[in-house]
Amino acid sequence: MSDQAQSVVLSRQPGQHLRPDDFTLREVQRAAALREGEVRLRVRWLSIDPYQRGLLDQTPMFGRGVMVGDVMAGRGIGEVVESRSERFAPGDMALGETGWATEAVARGDLLTQVNGTVDTLSHHLGALGVPGLTAFLGLEALGGVGPGDVLLVSSAAGAVGSMVVQLAKARGAKVLGLTSGAVKTSLLLNQFKADGVIDRHQGLALPQALRQAAPEGLTCFFDNVGEQTLADGLTALRPRGRALLCGYISGYEAGAPMQSVETLRLVMRQRLEIKGFLVHDHSVRFGETRRVLETLWRAGRLNAVQTVVEGLGNAPAALCDLLAGRAAGKVVVRVSGSD
Repeated sequence: MSDQAQSVVLSRQPGQHLRPDDFTLREVQRAAALREGEVRLRVRWLSIDPYQRGLLDQTPMFGRGVMVGDVMAGRGIGEVVESRSERFAPGDMALGETGWATEAVARGDLLTQVNGTVDTLSHHLGALGVPGLTAFLGLEALGGVGPGDVLLVSSAAGAVGSMVVQLAKARGAKVLGLTSGAVKTSLLLNQFKADGVIDRHQGLALPQALRQAAPEGLTCFFDNVGEQTLADGLTALRPRGRALLCGYISGYEAGAPMQSVETLRLVMRQRLEIKGFLVHDHSVRFGETRRVLETLWRAGRLNAVQTVVEGLGNAPAALCDLLAGRAAGKVVVRVSGSD
């Protein structure tokens, strides 16, 4: 391995809308000698996720923020090239917080060993990873979704939403997907088997479209978007309906939050049950849930769609495209230049 590695650093504080040139690709020296318990990874795949935008705010939404000059944070999969951990040997593949870089050094006890071919490893960042865990455990937190339920999923063609659609269908619920664009609509109907799709770019405003698609009202709402989408979805719920607040993608670059007084009145009037959900609160169940997801995937009962972006230097543009709704399924970066 060369003495040089590459990383993507935050080069300026982003404005309201993230831009690829808020980041810089830099050549860096390889990390120093490993400490006991650490491993060195040659990063092969990076995960691109909406939450990463929240790390860039001056008041981060999730955990420790990324400051100007820092390597951009994120999950990745890498090949172990050097190890001082009893858990890993050279040649093993490991998943963890690698950051946007061609090489990472991490504690072995914070990494998860993964298996697969070059073409299937990236699914451990999507259907078999945090998005899949979020969908599966989020549906359980939503409470007993099954026959008789009418479920709306926002951002339904994304990494989490597409898994929610499939898992809820498998449980017998009627599932409506909310998305934008013909490509994502086709994916939802033909690959993820949603019962109906509302395209935000076509036809009626969302409240009218929901009344048309579910005249009897919704029993459940799995929301990944927030803001006006959340308010409209709550309005479509039947009395004592259930909603799970899982994501807030419309709010990451929206500026000041919308007013919520009327929404709160609706919650009271309709006796709605609303839960906030963060998947890492349920980490004790990650192992068993991963095994369930992998069994379903290998049996062909889960369809995992990916948007694959080539090269570390294109990671910033991939995140911008994801936030703008220009990507379908799970977005991953195949890292190059790490040999």
